[in-house]
Amino acid sequence: MYITKDSEKVICYIYKMYLERRNAGKSKADSRRFQNDFYTLDKNLSKWHNSDISDCLLELARNGYIKIYIGGDFDILDSTIIYMENRFKNGISDVIDLISKFIP
Repeated sequence: MYITKDSEKVICYIYKMYLERRNAGKSKADSRRFQNDFYTLDKNLSKWHNSDISDCLLELARNGYIKIYIGGDFDILDSTIIYMENRFKNGISDVIDLISKFIP
C-alpha cells in the first residue's frame, strides 16, 4: 500500500500517540481509539489545516490503516500496529527519531 508523505506523517504521529498511551498503562482498546480532533494535542499537527488532516485520515482509511466511525472518531487497526512494530523495531524512540525529521 502506498500513501502520500503527509499521510505517512499522520500515521507516524498516530502510532507515537498509541505507544505513549500503552506506555502510560492504558489498555490496547483505549490506546487505539482516537477522537477526530486528536491532532490538536500535538504541537506540530495542530498547525495543519483541518481539511488536510481530514484528507489524510480519509486516505489512511481507504488504504486500510485506520477505521473511521460515523462521528469522525477512529481506531488504528491491528494490521497497522503490526506493520509499525516491524517498521520501528526500537519502538517509540525510532518513531520519535523519524518524526523529528518531519519538523522544519
